Amino acid sequence: MTRNFGETIREMREAQVMGLRAAAQRLGISPAYLSRIERGRERPPKPELVKRIATLLGGDPDLLFRLAESTDPDLADYIHLTPNVSEFLRTAKAMDLTSEDFEVLIEEVKRRRPSEAATTRESLSGGGSR
Repeated sequence: MTRNFGETIREMREAQVMGLRAAAQRLGISPAYLSRIERGRERPPKPELVKRIATLLGGDPDLLFRLAESTDPDLADYIHLTPNVSEFLRTAKAMDLTSEDFEVLIEEVKRRRPSEAATTRESLSGGGSR
């Protein structure tokens, strides 16, 4: 069964053995607001907070953005600044590409540019600088 955004956040926080108040304080939000998010009484927060939650709780930001029905601002910027990305995504959608198809494409890109793939892995894991 797929969890919703709030349930996922609560599970991640509890897995880190972090209390609601401590998590809220580190995120710069009120415990009441975080509690409402976790209980599904608030819509998922803005993308910037989703990203901070993922960082704090060690979660997969892409999963949280999907559950929040939102987009990572860095990806949105890239899509807007790189004209062919929109065309690529429209083509992928028209071809009904699956996650498995994208895995193959990602591996091909990494194979063609191994040094850049390593840099990408570092920045995604927090090891690189921006």
